[in-house]
Amino acid sequence: MGILYHLPNELVAHIFLFCTFKDILSFQATCRLFHEIITTSSSIQYRIALEISGLEDNPQHELSIPDRLQLLQRREAAWTLFQPNFIQTVPVKNTAVVIYELSGGTYLLSGISRDSINHLRLPSTPSDPTPCWDHIPVTDELLDFGLAVTEHDLIGVLTTSSKGVDSTLQIRFLQLSTGLPHPLSRSPMRFTQHILMDNLGVGIEIVGNIAALVIRDVSFGHHNRDKVLILDWKRGIVRAELYIESRRYQSAIFLTPEILLVTNAQERCLEIWRIPSDSGESVSPIICKQPALSLGLPAIHPGFMVSEFACRGAPNPILSSCDTSRPFHSSPIESIMVFHLTISPLDPRIPIPFVFFAHRRTFLEILAKAKLDPEPRTTPIPWSGWGPPKTRWLRARSIPTEWITTTSGQRYAYVSTHAPALPQPVVVLDFNQNHVRKVIANMKNHVPAYHGVFPNEMITTDVSSLWKRTWIDETKDTYEKMKVFAEDVGGYLPYVAVKSVQTYEFHGVLMDDERIIGIKRNHVLSGVESIEVIHMG
Repeated sequence: MGILYHLPNELVAHIFLFCTFKDILSFQATCRLFHEIITTSSSIQYRIALEISGLEDNPQHELSIPDRLQLLQRREAAWTLFQPNFIQTVPVKNTAVVIYELSGGTYLLSGISRDSINHLRLPSTPSDPTPCWDHIPVTDELLDFGLAVTEHDLIGVLTTSSKGVDSTLQIRFLQLSTGLPHPLSRSPMRFTQHILMDNLGVGIEIVGNIAALVIRDVSFGHHNRDKVLILDWKRGIVRAELYIESRRYQSAIFLTPEILLVTNAQERCLEIWRIPSDSGESVSPIICKQPALSLGLPAIHPGFMVSEFACRGAPNPILSSCDTSRPFHSSPIESIMVFHLTISPLDPRIPIPFVFFAHRRTFLEILAKAKLDPEPRTTPIPWSGWGPPKTRWLRARSIPTEWITTTSGQRYAYVSTHAPALPQPVVVLDFNQNHVRKVIANMKNHVPAYHGVFPNEMITTDVSSLWKRTWIDETKDTYEKMKVFAEDVGGYLPYVAVKSVQTYEFHGVLMDDERIIGIKRNHVLSGVESIEVIHMG
């Protein structure tokens, strides 16, 4: 360390930018010189704030470093203290929503007729013009759509038509901004499936050149038709097919651009697959029947079955971004993933819904560790061998589970439906362990949760109310007592929660990196009547 004393201060400051925030703070405590360099450098302070908040810088943005730092601090103050920048109501014309998505600041939904995709750009400042709905016409019957907005201005539209007992699935890759065929894509891709159209279920995720397409037969006893297709959407080819012998697939999510996680309800496990690399020569898809690793769920008692098992995480990992609108964004690898798990008694089938969470990084670390084993593992790692310290579970009877777009970065938002006739606060759970440790330390010292974290001029809420609106949960889950699980669930991933001062008449909420979207239903048509944008920054 003595060498650093003989270097110019500017060079020392530049070196600190390559350290972790913990190392920087350790250097800061060693001497007055380093303390002065670190505390007076906006670049170092911005570097520290990014890592603590689980964010990544966008080098394409033109905002200066001091302005980025201030904007980041205001954003974090808004989310952690639940003090919105502004609230705006947006009417929804097609109220009977069948399919929806929220990504990259764009809200999309389809109508009950499935003949169009309606989308709008959500406001980011109070002075933004009133959002206007655009429409993408759809031929045949719309099944689903997937997005890569920030990476490619891309939407993949899945439609189907039938002929006898077979269904033809078509995917068109369009520019979201124009609704026209994407200039980087080939002609539409078509697949014939021996599945009745009414029983055909699909899901799609897009990262880089790859689209992961989940195809499933939702009819009972025909899950041998389920599979995951790995598509190169630019070349218009199927690179690989992924499936194991016993499966019931519902959704897939990218852990990295090369690694995919798939939920298997039949085997009650999470499958982690390495996507085969592109040889550039073969025109036939590679058939893969063995994932790199499988992770088991808690065992359940006889007489129960997993009836639904879906997952979601945001943002997706990306290879590049065309988005210059924001100076930073949540880190994909640090983000949490939310899993919707429904367990049903075989007779009668009364579903018991659960929601559980884990960081994306958790699965990558487990996979890296498993790679060091001398013998490849062919059976799932049991729940007790990976799950309890890395997950957190919620029983979801009073949490709307029809919407899964409820996480962004390391936060999860929900509104209770326990008393649907009464206005309820919005609750945000923060799984950022840096924030959890800070709040625990402050509470032990009997000071407000985020005391000393933000400049006073950025705090617009009543700090004294934080004692009632903020809480920590680091205790173990005890859902084995419900006599559903045959082993100790025991998830104890801690989080810090904050609830809004204001109450809302929402039937559910969505969220992205900037905002929470409150959903208000139409009581006559049972669709969405309006959305309320609660902007945080």
